[in-house]
Amino acid sequence: MPLMTIALRYFEEVARQGSLRKAAERLHVAASAVNRQILKLEEELGVPLFERLPRGLRLSSAGELLLYQTRQWQRDERQILGVLDEIRGTGCAEIRIASVESMTDMALPDVMKRFGQRYPKVRFQLLTGLTDMIVDRIVSGESDIGICVNPNPNPRVRTLCRATFRFGAVMASGHPLAGKPEVRLQDCAEYPVILPDRDMFRGSTLEQALAHHQVEFRVLAECSRLLSIKSLASAGLGIAFLNPLDVAREVQRGELVFRPLKDRPIDGARIDICVAQGRSMPPAMAYFAELLSETLTEEEGRG
Repeated sequence: MPLMTIALRYFEEVARQGSLRKAAERLHVAASAVNRQILKLEEELGVPLFERLPRGLRLSSAGELLLYQTRQWQRDERQILGVLDEIRGTGCAEIRIASVESMTDMALPDVMKRFGQRYPKVRFQLLTGLTDMIVDRIVSGESDIGICVNPNPNPRVRTLCRATFRFGAVMASGHPLAGKPEVRLQDCAEYPVILPDRDMFRGSTLEQALAHHQVEFRVLAECSRLLSIKSLASAGLGIAFLNPLDVAREVQRGELVFRPLKDRPIDGARIDICVAQGRSMPPAMAYFAELLSETLTEEEGRG
């Protein structure tokens, strides 16, 4: 049962999409109905909320202010409804998770399965992406719990759990370097490598490692997805640079091997579980965050 008015819900979706038509498609209503609600809202507030441009809509200064407040209200609404669900004992609150791809392979599904034993009616919204996007969604209230790698300090974000994993080279089991217990970056430079693309590389553990070591790689491919990097490495096409959590399933199956880098200094990959600063979580969400933190700590002990 939404507590926010239809006009504000429509306004938020139009602001997100930048288009009446796209917002209407997401809301499953006619574009004219969305437009009427926006015009009504502008009339009641006495200010234009959007600038009408040939290629869409852009928020006015008043619109930006209202959007910020609306998302705060949405977050408060979700918290209230979640608590009411807990009081009623239905356990049907939704938990919105924004996560780096590595956590969605084994760790996160395992946590969701265990969580479902206590709260079987809970719904999840799971979005994967890069750290900057995850932090933005936590700050804006679009996601409840974030799982990110090497995030920069942010006063609007609270870290619930932090774990550090060794960083290393990943390769097919038949690769010439697979027999070594540890490798150096210079060892890897003798073979083709698979690197993350520019967006993935920015702020990554690999970027930090290469800042201390002048190594010239033979780059086979640059990839925008973790799955692509692992697939190419599994096929024996080159060496990738990841942490044990990234390749837990493939190592378990014998498709890949992980060899720590012995170059110094190389910091480990830091994985944080975070929420918005000042956010109080409903009991079900707090229980999920607790399970997630326990799992990450256990994985850190193994890695």
